[in-house]
Amino acid sequence: MGIYLGKIDEKEEIQETIGVIRNAILHKTISKFLLVLSFVVLMTVFFFVLFVYFFFTKDFNDLTFFWSALKYIWLYWGMSSLIMFLTGNLLTLLLRGKLVYLLALIIFAVTIPINYAVFGTEIMTSSHFRVDKILNLGEPNLTRVYNSFYGFSLDVIHWYKKIFVIALLLTIYTVIWRRRKTISTTTFKILFIPLLVCLAGSSLYLSKPFQVLSDNDYVYKGYYRNYKDNDPKPISSPVSFKKYDIKLENSANLEATVKIQAHNTGNTSIKQLNLTLFHELRIKQVKMDAKKIDFKQDGDLVTLAFKNRPWKPNDRREIEFEYSGLQSNLYFGNKQAIYLPNYFSWLPSENLSPAFSIVTKYHLLHRVPHQPNEKKEYHLVVKNGKRIHTNLKEVTFNTWEGFSSDGLSILSGQLTSREDNGITYVFPNAWEAQFKQTDSIRNYLQNLMTSMKDTLNDKHIAMPHTIYFIPNQNLDDGVSGEGTWWNDNYLIWGFHQADYPYSGNSFFTKDHLGRVTPELIFGETKRYEEYEKENDFSFNMLFSYAYSRALNNQFHLPNDDVEDSLDNLVSSLSESSAPLETTRLLTLWLRTKSSTDANNQVYKEWYSLIQNPTPQKWNLLNDILKKEQVQ
Repeated sequence: MGIYLGKIDEKEEIQETIGVIRNAILHKTISKFLLVLSFVVLMTVFFFVLFVYFFFTKDFNDLTFFWSALKYIWLYWGMSSLIMFLTGNLLTLLLRGKLVYLLALIIFAVTIPINYAVFGTEIMTSSHFRVDKILNLGEPNLTRVYNSFYGFSLDVIHWYKKIFVIALLLTIYTVIWRRRKTISTTTFKILFIPLLVCLAGSSLYLSKPFQVLSDNDYVYKGYYRNYKDNDPKPISSPVSFKKYDIKLENSANLEATVKIQAHNTGNTSIKQLNLTLFHELRIKQVKMDAKKIDFKQDGDLVTLAFKNRPWKPNDRREIEFEYSGLQSNLYFGNKQAIYLPNYFSWLPSENLSPAFSIVTKYHLLHRVPHQPNEKKEYHLVVKNGKRIHTNLKEVTFNTWEGFSSDGLSILSGQLTSREDNGITYVFPNAWEAQFKQTDSIRNYLQNLMTSMKDTLNDKHIAMPHTIYFIPNQNLDDGVSGEGTWWNDNYLIWGFHQADYPYSGNSFFTKDHLGRVTPELIFGETKRYEEYEKENDFSFNMLFSYAYSRALNNQFHLPNDDVEDSLDNLVSSLSESSAPLETTRLLTLWLRTKSSTDANNQVYKEWYSLIQNPTPQKWNLLNDILKKEQVQ
């Protein structure tokens, strides 16, 4: 449309008409802009009304969701269309002839969401500077158009990007008009100065760090592959963190001030201390007993130095951290949403394991557990302005406190909750129709918990008071259950983005519950997991799928998907540290009928090796299987 209206202006009769009218070109151009702006507004309203017509039902009528949908339509359809019009009209102002059509086609190709196909950047290993993402004027993440937890990608940075482009185009218009003496100097100043201010302000904001949903799996895989190869096996910390006093402010990034009461439980004085913090959270300063101290942040590892004031045995001190950041698409802490689970090292931790490790021959990311498994005290203040879900008790507005043995989890976003039979279900508001009847979920988890307690002698597992249904697994996650974590009082039940429970179909059916049994069992085994230099979690994964097959058989749930996954895991043991003899015995035992009995003694002894991890676990499992074969 911009090119078409520009081509009309090139006609001689139009030029003769406007040539005798004062400021005719300016008034005509402004009229065209207002006409197109009106058209864009009407277009966005039309599509929004259409959207509401199809999606607004008695089961799903959350106003915050529909408000975000309107903003999405305006941001990526309305403003992008306006930019396309301004670009096309500007091209006709700069160029004559048919070359304008070719140039318009090129500009269109490099600014649409699939422009990565033009630039060939879809397999780039870095997402910090990508031309395709900078030039893209549409939805920034095609594979995550709508994250039912995070919502639409409506971060402020996307609005400023559109404002910057519009201000840049209008500034070019203004300069051209002045050079061609279409407008007076006074009119030029009236238009140019506000546009310059808008351009400078938006560009200044764009230059700041910010968090948005991004495709950075390659970055993580590269980082943790090197981390695994280069870093020595962590040594246990001599310091124990007893109490966390946390203040969070979520704007474009996570801003955190964390005070920790720490205790030197060792027998010697400490001149420096190692701890961990996710490497995307950049530390600004560290204080000990209100005095600044030196620190070094090297990836996930942080080293504090206090050589002039050695930390004596049994001495208690207060350490204060100030840090900000977080660019991950797996965890977030900005104005739009918060996902800071207990197992993620978003708080300084004496657990010296990295946040992720690379496992299996497929080089998949595995989230290394960081929950403390010991009681700690937490005091939390969050300046977010949205409803916060956490495993602490709210004492006043925006303030929570309490003790926890599992660490601290904070969630906020497109979430709603429902309480039924003493259990609180927290889920994306787009899933509301799936939680009208929760009996099947509660009964399934009750049976699962009871079986693990009775047959495996699991003393930790308990029926959760709160269950979080969170689409927290990446599309590239190859290990099911990476986002599922069973804690003492609450369960984080993870889903893939593709596992979208459409309201027209019941999601928590027997077929689905049979598939997720190993994920929930794997979520429970993670509390016993220890990070190793050659991290081999196939031991736990094999147990989870083998025992799940037995449980599904007991619960009369389908086992087809579990059988397939178990066969794949067994066949991949040659790539792990499992001895060949153990692999052979395990393969033979899994073919027997006794392996489908959840009460079989093998499972109890196998699980005991998970609860009490030892480097000899595979050899001990070999002995267990030999004994079973003899019987």
